[in-house]
Amino acid sequence: MSRKKLAIVGVLVLTLTVTAFYVGALYPQYGRSEGSQASIKGLLPITGQDIISSSIEKQLELQQERMVVHNAQISLETKEIQSVLAKVRSLTEGCGGYVAGSSQKEGKAQITIRIPKDKFQTAVREIESYGKVLDERTTSEDVTERYIDLKARLENLQKQEQRLREILGMARSVEEVLKVEKELERVRGQIESLQGQMNYLERNVAMSIIMVNLTEPLPPFTPPDMNWSEVFQAALKGLFWVLRGLIVLVVSLLPLALIGVPAYVVYQRKRGRRTASKPS
Repeated sequence: MSRKKLAIVGVLVLTLTVTAFYVGALYPQYGRSEGSQASIKGLLPITGQDIISSSIEKQLELQQERMVVHNAQISLETKEIQSVLAKVRSLTEGCGGYVAGSSQKEGKAQITIRIPKDKFQTAVREIESYGKVLDERTTSEDVTERYIDLKARLENLQKQEQRLREILGMARSVEEVLKVEKELERVRGQIESLQGQMNYLERNVAMSIIMVNLTEPLPPFTPPDMNWSEVFQAALKGLFWVLRGLIVLVVSLLPLALIGVPAYVVYQRKRGRRTASKPS
């Protein structure tokens, strides 16, 4: 048999083998119980109908109330930092919120509070009245689609977990039990991770964050007190010291001047005579 015919036969055999594998994997064998069929069905991939149903559910959920995270950062200038801190704490308790953190140092303080979302705007306006507003920033982040996506993924994983538990109940050997339990552990970890992310978003939506920075105003410039009598006396002392130094210098250089000036005059005269006696 030629190589070309061998290749054709090999391709046909491979095609039949792959086809038989998928037929055997995707369709239950004749005579299996309904529980066994359910376990295999649980391992099937998501069909187009599932995708359409999921898309419709997302559209319906998007029509519900939007999930928006509100945050604010306010910088105030005040002479009474402690009083303003007490007002912010009182306002927070009155709104049903809590203080997330605070810090203080000389001339400055910072306090972070969490307020229910329906009291956010009211709290921001109230805090702005506690001092001179140096800076005010508010942000809003819509996390609706992110939350819906996490919810859809969570529901799919929960369904997968339920199917795996059903399969675990039908396991016949220790090896099968260990494999299913390992897969259950992986799915359970993903479920806890998604649930944590959803809880985080829910907390941030329900309780807005307001960070308040407080600073004391700079003290006004005041010239130092001056005793004009002492200033005048110091000026006279300086003048006397200058005059005394000049007198000391003159007296010290006077002997040199008495000797040096006549010597210089004699030198200039001799030089003039030599210049005149030279022939032209």
